[in-house]
Amino acid sequence: MNVLREFQKTGADLFTAGLNNSHSGNMSVRVGRMLAITRTGSMLHRLDHADIVETAIDGDDAETRRASREIPVHRAIYRGTTHDAIVHAHPAHVIALSLALDLIRPVDAEGAYYFPHGVPVVVVRNAIASDEVAAVVTPLLRTCPLVVVRGHGSFAAGPTLEDGLHWTTSLEHSARILCLHLSLARGQPT
Repeated sequence: MNVLREFQKTGADLFTAGLNNSHSGNMSVRVGRMLAITRTGSMLHRLDHADIVETAIDGDDAETRRASREIPVHRAIYRGTTHDAIVHAHPAHVIALSLALDLIRPVDAEGAYYFPHGVPVVVVRNAIASDEVAAVVTPLLRTCPLVVVRGHGSFAAGPTLEDGLHWTTSLEHSARILCLHLSLARGQPT
């Protein structure tokens, strides 16, 4: 599959699943010493060639200004891990749980299988596009395929964008179940 088609398919799937709003989220893939990343302000479910920016992993160039504002986080992950793709999304149930939990531990069988040690929630002062997020998320992604930034969203990494989509959708599914479970445990209607 070509890179643009992989971006288009993953972006459309993220939007259809309700994991991003019309203009949120971003994705990238490693291309040697470069990365291909979605353009700042792009609509992930309507991507075309102009929405994919190729820029250096290790420094700014003429194209960097067009890249997603989360580029510092993507660069740090590529420099600090062996991952080849990153998906950043805003899954609502995951974000809601991140406001109350330091570790999202799925209670459903599939979620417990995929995330046996839970998914870490990191707390930072500046949750959007910051060097602080980059410094905290990168080491965690060496051992966990997905990390949540409190109140902001998730960063999933792996060999392909499809892997990032898989981790993101799996955690959101488990988060929905956990929210229902917590609501029922309190005797509240859902």
